[in-house]
Amino acid sequence: MNKGIVVQIRFSRDNPVNIPANLCADIPWQILSGPPGILTLVTREPARRWDSCLRELQNRFCQSFTSDTHDDTEWEVMPLERYNFLRDGEPVRVGRSWIAALPDPLSSDTRTSSRHVAFREKIIFLRPGWAFGDGCHPSTQGSVNALEYLHEHNLVRDLDVLDVGTGTGVLGIIAGKMGARSVLCLDIDPEATRVARENIRQNGLEAMVSVTHSAVQDLPPGKWALALANLTISVTIRTFGAIVKLLNAPGIVVMSGFKTTNRGEIAKLIQPYGFEVIWSEEQDGWVTSIVRQS
Repeated sequence: MNKGIVVQIRFSRDNPVNIPANLCADIPWQILSGPPGILTLVTREPARRWDSCLRELQNRFCQSFTSDTHDDTEWEVMPLERYNFLRDGEPVRVGRSWIAALPDPLSSDTRTSSRHVAFREKIIFLRPGWAFGDGCHPSTQGSVNALEYLHEHNLVRDLDVLDVGTGTGVLGIIAGKMGARSVLCLDIDPEATRVARENIRQNGLEAMVSVTHSAVQDLPPGKWALALANLTISVTIRTFGAIVKLLNAPGIVVMSGFKTTNRGEIAKLIQPYGFEVIWSEEQDGWVTSIVRQS
């Protein structure tokens, strides 16, 4: 597996800049070739060092460029595996037994692309765009493994599923392919909902999986049996109570997107609602848990 992270820095078209030759001197970053106007850098440091590596790069960038240049840039951080996925178009493993692949532009029916025929039963087609959820991040990997666990225990098929903060729709798509009765993919980012709709169409799941651009507070209560919540810890804390109201009791929530150091906060968060952890795993310091009302 490709370990590391890639940063792509997009400069304003109106403000072309010269990249200093010593930009990466004495910091663990390497400049990769890329399209004009985008500075692409990679570090292959272990995951525990990623936060400090990003701080080092940001400090060096601020030292090397004027404040006006810094204000006019857009930064995107992604796992090295995602970068290779987007660059080379090669399928990547999502969780233990699913494959994510870019749709084949030469095929009129991406669902039966001969290039991926060996994986036809457990393949999803994704164009991530700028939305989160290409399958490479440990929180997405853990969420897919949680879905596999639930599927093996007959807790996905024929159920109504809510995917909160859907991003690309990857989790909702997999739940749909596992036989969920319906899946509603929810996001407050209009770009995410656009990308999710396209990915759902690419996977032929329009009749089963739908997308809405709204917040959890806008949905009717008591409708869903399972919620998927791959969110940041701050969003999880802010929205968990609202998510619980949307569930049929006893509800199940797949919780991901938080670090090992946040386990205590999650335990305090779910306890007043009568939830307990029934399954959990950790990847590179990121935790995914399945919680269920007792």
